[in-house]
Amino acid sequence: MHILFLGHFYVGDKPGCVWAGSETMAHTMLAYAVSHGHTATVVTTSQDVGCDYDLDGVRVLTRARKDDLSWIAGLKPDVILTHHQETARAAKLALQLKVPCIQILHNERPGTEHYFQWTTDLFVMNTEWVKDSYSRFNRNKLVVHPPVDGSRHKTTPGDLVTLVNLNEHKGSQVLYQLARRMPDVKFLGVEGGHGTQIMAPSDNVEIQRQTSDMKNDVWARTKVLLMPSIYESYGLVGIEAMHSGIPVIAAPTPGLKESLGAAGTFVDRDDLDGWEKAVRDLLKPARWRSQSAKAKKRIRELDNTDELDTFLEYVEALVTDRAGFPAWVRGRQS
Repeated sequence: MHILFLGHFYVGDKPGCVWAGSETMAHTMLAYAVSHGHTATVVTTSQDVGCDYDLDGVRVLTRARKDDLSWIAGLKPDVILTHHQETARAAKLALQLKVPCIQILHNERPGTEHYFQWTTDLFVMNTEWVKDSYSRFNRNKLVVHPPVDGSRHKTTPGDLVTLVNLNEHKGSQVLYQLARRMPDVKFLGVEGGHGTQIMAPSDNVEIQRQTSDMKNDVWARTKVLLMPSIYESYGLVGIEAMHSGIPVIAAPTPGLKESLGAAGTFVDRDDLDGWEKAVRDLLKPARWRSQSAKAKKRIRELDNTDELDTFLEYVEALVTDRAGFPAWVRGRQS
């Protein structure tokens, strides 16, 4: 089975690639399919890194002409996978090629709902709460929590208090205010892949440029992760950190509560006193060890190999029976 993914950006080790949550989730799903004997090609429409490349067995074509995707027919895909702003074109292309189309929905934010108007054979939601948000739409839906390749992240934690993605919505101002309140604590701010980055290095705030090597550049230097986000549909970076037993302090968004579970320390975004108290508490050795153990336990709970296997079963069934899911698949719809 040949899976084609149409997206605006994609992950990779080339300058200009984007290691954001949506792209990371898509890649891990494609790489899983490749590891199970399928082939996968990515076509990006807004990312030109100057060359095509391969990543974990996935072929990435980065110089597509936005105004003409007819050449994709020559790739002979059996199914088209897409998300975000490329949904409309992917759905139309799938109709032209008479192949199934699958959308990944990463959130329930304004603007996402209109994707349901396009002819799509399966919607993959990244969380149960996002799926529940769209219960009014009687469509084929499946939950696949964003998978994480632990080998890319697991390491021995460091000693810094870290925020990943320095845009305002992710909480950069919380980071800088905590640094001013806590001159005795060393912080790390990591440049993100999207949003306006607020860079304000100081004596106790080090800035790490965007990196594809999170294990060595970030997690090997991190003791506690901050996630004071206005919104997170899931919060992939928190799961990446917890593979190394790094405790996470987070705002109580529905996504972060679903992903972090009992391992998370939750503080309202605007409660700066609460954030300072939580940081100082987690820097105490006994408390850190306790929360680190909870983080590792949560990672074991989040193993979603079964979800990925079910996803592949659904895709294979769609390719085999273009008219719709066979009875054995329809019976498992929720």
